[in-house]
Amino acid sequence: MRKLLVFPILFTCLGMMAQDTLRTVQVNANRLLRDTGIQKTTLDTLFLHDNISLSMADILSRHTTLFIKNYGRATESTAEFRGTSPSHTQVLWNGIRINSPMLGTLDFSTIPGYFVDETNLYHGASSISISGGGLGGAVELKTRPVDFQGTTLQYIQGIGSYDTYDQFFRATYANEQWSSSTRVSYSTSNNDFLYTNYDKKVDIRDQEGNIIDSYHPKERNKSGYFDDFHVMQDIFYNDLKGNRIGFMAWYSYTNRGLPFLSVDYKDDSEFTNEQKFNTARAVISWDHNLEKWNLNVKGGYQYQDMAYDYFTRREEINTDITHSKSYTNTGSIQGEANYIPNEHWLLQANMSAYYNHVRSYDRSPFHIGDNYDLGRMEYNTSIQARWRPIQPFSMAVVLREEVYRDDFVPLIPAFFVDYVLYQPWRLALKASVARNYRYPSMNDLYFQPGGNPDLEPEHGFTYDAGLEFCIPIHDVKISGNLSAFDSYINDWIQWLPNTKGFWEPSNVRKVHNYGTEMSLNVDYKISSNWRLRLSGNYAFTPSINRGENLNSNDASYGKQLCYVPRNSANISGHLSWESWTFTYKWNHYSERYTTTSNEVNYITGRLKPYYMSDISLEKTFQWRWGHASIKGVVNNLFNTKYVTVLSRPMAPRNYEIYFEFRPQWKRKSSIN
Repeated sequence: MRKLLVFPILFTCLGMMAQDTLRTVQVNANRLLRDTGIQKTTLDTLFLHDNISLSMADILSRHTTLFIKNYGRATESTAEFRGTSPSHTQVLWNGIRINSPMLGTLDFSTIPGYFVDETNLYHGASSISISGGGLGGAVELKTRPVDFQGTTLQYIQGIGSYDTYDQFFRATYANEQWSSSTRVSYSTSNNDFLYTNYDKKVDIRDQEGNIIDSYHPKERNKSGYFDDFHVMQDIFYNDLKGNRIGFMAWYSYTNRGLPFLSVDYKDDSEFTNEQKFNTARAVISWDHNLEKWNLNVKGGYQYQDMAYDYFTRREEINTDITHSKSYTNTGSIQGEANYIPNEHWLLQANMSAYYNHVRSYDRSPFHIGDNYDLGRMEYNTSIQARWRPIQPFSMAVVLREEVYRDDFVPLIPAFFVDYVLYQPWRLALKASVARNYRYPSMNDLYFQPGGNPDLEPEHGFTYDAGLEFCIPIHDVKISGNLSAFDSYINDWIQWLPNTKGFWEPSNVRKVHNYGTEMSLNVDYKISSNWRLRLSGNYAFTPSINRGENLNSNDASYGKQLCYVPRNSANISGHLSWESWTFTYKWNHYSERYTTTSNEVNYITGRLKPYYMSDISLEKTFQWRWGHASIKGVVNNLFNTKYVTVLSRPMAPRNYEIYFEFRPQWKRKSSIN
């Protein structure tokens, strides 16, 4: 607990120090009416493009209040927003929803940070403004047109521990009307790190066979290899008359082994356990801007085939244990209109339709039942009205209606208020309340064996209140927010074992999520050559089961949900001097329980809290004909022994080095 107190104390002292020693500068910028009452976190390119080995899973865990549940680099990584489940986090890419219609989740390890130009997190009720179903929140990922006219090229080569290699290439071109960006990345690794296996013991015996000592063996991470390839192309055209057409396409291929458990005694030369993905996404958009109107139309498509193979190989003969494949296709169309009659009003309307088709099957001899080959239509409609009667005060109402299959989800309303307490500091009070629903995924309804077509949508109320500020003081800017939330979710969907020998989902739980979130950012220009940037986040997220006990042996009532930390925090610092930059990252997760009863008497009942530190040092070189840099990274600086999921060991201290080169032609002008 003392270590946790360091975080708020440190940033409070920084703020007080800057306030006492530097003169205040008046700022009269008005708040955007579009953000009335919204609890939103925006990540800039400093975090997104820190180094090419970072996926969005790494970035979100190190720079936001989200808890990322993962099994190591390039393994499945899902986001838990405010103590909810991964399916309660909606994810949009350039305006279209990209959650898997089959699973209801998104694997953030498959999204390179370098392929994203802007990330916005909408906390709790704020997610209603962009999507329904985000009982915890929503993550918005965007690519932007190129900012500068001319041609640029960029190449980065990364080399790391465990035969890890990362390559990134980007080529851009832009003039007043056209903008084009091509990005390619490829990462590969054996990922066979050596670790001490604390889940096993090897006995030392004397000549008579008596045990005289024991030790924990050192083992290699088995079946942790991965190959990850991505290519993205985006093109924008602006006719300079209020019309912009955009096309964004993204293809990726992933082949990854699934690491063996630390309690597994199998030989990886005899067993293969791996996943393969092919994913394609595309969006075409048209924006039309008038003096008071903005119209936007989007068409989107997403395809993914996923194969999971688990088989034995003995005497050149393969025996399938699991051989499953799935194919998902999603087509969407969306239209949005924004009308600003005057400075006091903003009116918005949005309509979208999605068609999801999933084909899933398992050819192994051990699978019971037939899987499914089904399609489903989903419709979304929302209207929003935002009103600022006087300058400090604004309010907003959002009404959203959703339809899936032939079922109408009850109306989803949200109400927001926003009051500026002190304009020079942009100190604003925000509050919101919303009702929300999430309908079951295709696997929840139809997976065989176990799918339950009678599942009800999950639903609940969320209440938010908080403060937001931005204090400019001469050469330092301090910004941040502090918020509290309270959420009740009914008909929580949970997969449980049944008497027939397999798992099935049911609406069995009522969950109470509540807590606080805070963030603080300090940008300090120390001198003409020195600059310090600090950012930090802290979240306190109890997530308590309030549902009725399933039987007399059920001890889950009033207990924290599995794998949800009550406390999490992270700090990131960047110190720059001329062409040198030193970066330090620290993050912490408190203990997580592995059983619904929060049993701690067993060694496997909980995962211990851990503190993680990473550092990097970068040197840049600037010539008339080009730009280059070299960067060294040390991950897990203090060689912490930790796991994020039971029996899934994580990498010890490891190293990476990156080389970047960008040729430079004539000076480029900014595109307004």
